[in-house]
Amino acid sequence: MTVITVGQRKGGNGKSTSALNLAHAFAMKGKRVLLIDLDDQKNSTSAIECSGRIEKTVEDLLLDGAVSVAAAAVSSTWEGVSLIAASSNLSGTIRELENEVGSHLVLKEKLDAADGFDLCLIDTSPSLNILVVNALCASRYLFIPLSSKFFSLQGLGQTLEAFEKVRARLNPVLSILGLSFVIHDGRSSLAREVAAKALGEYPELVCAAMIGQNIRIEEAQVARKSILSYAPMDRGAVQYRALADELLERMEG
Repeated sequence: MTVITVGQRKGGNGKSTSALNLAHAFAMKGKRVLLIDLDDQKNSTSAIECSGRIEKTVEDLLLDGAVSVAAAAVSSTWEGVSLIAASSNLSGTIRELENEVGSHLVLKEKLDAADGFDLCLIDTSPSLNILVVNALCASRYLFIPLSSKFFSLQGLGQTLEAFEKVRARLNPVLSILGLSFVIHDGRSSLAREVAAKALGEYPELVCAAMIGQNIRIEEAQVARKSILSYAPMDRGAVQYRALADELLERMEG
C-alpha cells in the first residue's frame, strides 16, 4: 500500500477537498483507496457518506493497540473508497501520544500491518503536531495543495521545512509527490504571478494539472459527493481526473 500525506502548513488551501476528490479519482482508476482523516476539523469525515455505521475512529486506531486498520475502516458509498473517520477528541489523542515513547511511529506500524488497499491518503491539519508527524512517518509521499494566493507560498515554505526535518531525522524514504494549485483563479493576474513564482522556484515539483475555483466542487461536498460523481462532465471533474493521472504517473515513474 502506497501512503500519501496531503499536507500544508497554511489553512484554506484545499487539503480536504483535494484528498476527497483525489481519493475518488484514484478509486475510479481501479485502485482500492483508504482515506484517513487526521484533521480535527473533520472536513473529510463530514463530506463523505459511509455505507455503514462509524464505530471506530482514528483515535481508537492510534491509542488502542487491539484496533487494526481493518477494524477502523468503514466502506463509503463512493465505490472503492473506505474511510477512517476523525475523532471529536483529537486534542486528547495528541496529548496521550506526546507522552508515549516512539509515538511518532504508531500510525506507520498500523498501516504496515494492513492489507486490502492499494493507496492511502491522509488528510492532515495545518498544525505540525504529533498526528501530522505520524502521517509523514507513515508515508512514502507528501502531496502539497496550494491556492494561488501570496500567503499560500508562505505556507509552502513552512511545509517544505517540516518535510526536510522529518525526512532527515525520521523517514528517509519520504519524498514530495507534487505541488498543485487546487484553488486557482486563472482570471487574476496576481494568481498567475503566484503560480509562475512557484513554477520558477520548484519546476520539477509543480504539477501541470490545476484546479480552477469552482462552486460546483463546494456544492458536491455539501451533497457528500466528489465532483466526479456530482458533476462528471464539469471542468472540476475533468481537472481532478487529470491531476490523479499525473500523480499516478509520478508514482509509477
